[in-house]
Amino acid sequence: MPMVKDYLKNKFKHGIEAGVLQYGVGQETTSPDVAEILATSNYDWLFVDGEHGPHTVQTILEIARAIAPFDMTPVVRIPQAGTGIIKQLLDAGIQNIIIPKVETGEETEDIMYWASYAPRGNRGFGATAVRAGYYGRHADYLDRNVDEICILPQIESKRGLENWEAITTTPGIGGIFLGPIDLAVDMGHGLNIFHPEVEKAMDFLITSIKKLGKPVGTIALTPEQAKHFADLGVSFLALGADTGFLVNAADNTLKTFKGAIEN
Repeated sequence: MPMVKDYLKNKFKHGIEAGVLQYGVGQETTSPDVAEILATSNYDWLFVDGEHGPHTVQTILEIARAIAPFDMTPVVRIPQAGTGIIKQLLDAGIQNIIIPKVETGEETEDIMYWASYAPRGNRGFGATAVRAGYYGRHADYLDRNVDEICILPQIESKRGLENWEAITTTPGIGGIFLGPIDLAVDMGHGLNIFHPEVEKAMDFLITSIKKLGKPVGTIALTPEQAKHFADLGVSFLALGADTGFLVNAADNTLKTFKGAIEN
């Protein structure tokens, strides 16, 4: 049976490289049904949060399969850097991986070593036997993987801020993801990502990374903040998440109906 589409083509990566702003939505829960619902909206990418959500390789794979028929690309944040999880997700066909709390160029080089085939790295080759190469249907996987895989170190600490240039200039990375919440916490400002020191750092990182020619993305908590980041030149934005949507909708529905009945 012929392939119905080119599953190796990474629309998210090519979009951020072209400077086309990619709108994302987060998923903390492990449900492929939730993923499918989100995929029927018009977001460009699904931010599968394997750092804080209770995800496994299997749940991530089920989510990726649920959204595969739709015009949405999975972008997965792993719990921490490691050769095993990176190798498993790449072989599962997850092409976009965010690595949290990256703080040095040396750490970034290790990450790319694990994510790359020889001679650059030590990733073992089995992609044509599994989903990455669609079980042998994409025999050209080895030739195309460098152009289609997108590894995204996340800067979200004072140390990462200090070493931003070494992280950003590590050969092979697809871009940088910024974490304003952890950055605010690390700076001693709690969850206040609108503190002037945090805002200054975020603005500096976005403009500086952009000047080096690398795509940069982050999360936005308000439309005004999203507009500000977009004006600075971010290439991808995460806007809300499934758990937040559910909490807000549940609370607002109850409040609205109770108000109509009791007032």
